Amino acid sequence: MKRRGLRYLILYLLASKGSMTGAQISDEVERASMGMWRPSPGSLYPMLDELEKEGLIRIDKVEGTKKYYVITEAGRNLVGPSSDDRLARSVDEFTSMARYILDNWDKLRKEDRDRIRSALIEMEKVIGGN
Repeated sequence: MKRRGLRYLILYLLASKGSMTGAQISDEVERASMGMWRPSPGSLYPMLDELEKEGLIRIDKVEGTKKYYVITEAGRNLVGPSSDDRLARSVDEFTSMARYILDNWDKLRKEDRDRIRSALIEMEKVIGGN
C-alpha cells in the first residue's frame, strides 16, 4: 500500500474506532484487508510519528511501552467532509488492483491465489447478492 493510503487508513481508523495502539491499528488493517496485508512496524510507527508531528493525531495515554493514539480535530477535518471522494477513489484503486491481479493471475504463487480466494469468499459473505 502506498504511504498515502496508510496515512488515511490510520486517520480513518482513529476517527471511527477511537483510541488505539499501533498494534491494534495493525490488527485492524489486517482484518480489514482480510489477511492480505499487515503494515510492518517499520512503516507504521514512522507514519504515526509523522502524523503526530503534523498535529493530525496525538498520544492519548501511555501504559508501559504502549502508546494510545487518538485523532485530533485537524485530523478529523482531513478525513471528514471529503470522505465520500476518498471512498470513490478507494473503489477506483480497488478495481484497478483487481484488474491487475486478474491480468497477472498465472504469475501469482499458489498461496497468494489461495489468500485471494479466501478474501473473495469473505467479501461475498458481506455483500451477498447486492
